[in-house]
Amino acid sequence: MTKLILCALALTLAIPAAAAAKAPKPHPRHTAAVMAKNSATTCKALRAQDPVAFRKAFGVNHNGRNAYGKCVAAHARATHLHGVTLTFHNVTISSAGTVTNGGASGCQFTAAGCTVTSAGTLNGILGGTYTSSWTILWQQATSNGQGGFCAPASGTATLSIPALGTLTKSEQGTVCEVGATGANVEHVLQNGTFSTTGGTGLLSHASGSGTVSFDQKPGATDATGGAVTGAETFSTLTITL
Repeated sequence: MTKLILCALALTLAIPAAAAAKAPKPHPRHTAAVMAKNSATTCKALRAQDPVAFRKAFGVNHNGRNAYGKCVAAHARATHLHGVTLTFHNVTISSAGTVTNGGASGCQFTAAGCTVTSAGTLNGILGGTYTSSWTILWQQATSNGQGGFCAPASGTATLSIPALGTLTKSEQGTVCEVGATGANVEHVLQNGTFSTTGGTGLLSHASGSGTVSFDQKPGATDATGGAVTGAETFSTLTITL
């Protein structure tokens, strides 16, 4: 998702029509100079924030060393991207958060299952926050081979990315206890996949799919408050501006 910065740049470079009507038309050379300065400043800031992610986002040669030049060029072209469809591949995001709801008491014995929620931050070149809700159907559980259980699960996650908007994903996979079963044990998501189901802002027309995983640590006395770390990779992500 790091390349989503291309979309944000379209906003930062846009000039309101009303303002443009009142102001004198800038000289082409002046406009080019301002755009070049803005592009250089933006790309330097992105590179300083996360050099590795920056090279992966914009570099096209074998070691990503040409990323800075490609970023500046992409920024300069951003005002011409309206109506363009952008497709990205293998965009990885990591997250860290805490469980905000561990499920109702006795939910593991119901057909509706247990709904667990969490919230936290997104890590990467853009950053942001997330909220997630998963329903685990423990009545359909099978053995994990370690004295515990695995069960099918599904849910949604909403990624909030500053300047771009929000992206909502539909997710599914298998949640497994780590080791023997218990009232408050570690859980992991296995074989997780997702697809996007819409969004807001520049991401309102986004679509894509990929893989997701997470590791939920137990809380001090119950699941609530337990740390959750996750990772997701968009095999494809398409945005129509």
